Amino acid sequence: MTTDLRAQLVELAAERDALKAQLAGDLPKATRWLQQKVWRQAAALDRLNQRVVNQRFVLRMLDELGRSLTADELRATSADAAAS
Repeated sequence: MTTDLRAQLVELAAERDALKAQLAGDLPKATRWLQQKVWRQAAALDRLNQRVVNQRFVLRMLDELGRSLTADELRATSADAAAS
């Protein structure tokens, strides 16, 4: 929780600095920050998409086996998702 808040604070400070650079006319610095932000978001989206693909694969395999998740498997999956 503390690390999430710290990461948000660092991100907001970087955004503030990029906006200051833009106002000062330093467009390359502002552009670099924005490009890095887009890359970070794209990487996060790729990770999330990979999790969805993996989950769909598992559900398809379980369906082909003719069974669903057990209560223990569902709890473990929910706990793993909450930790991410």
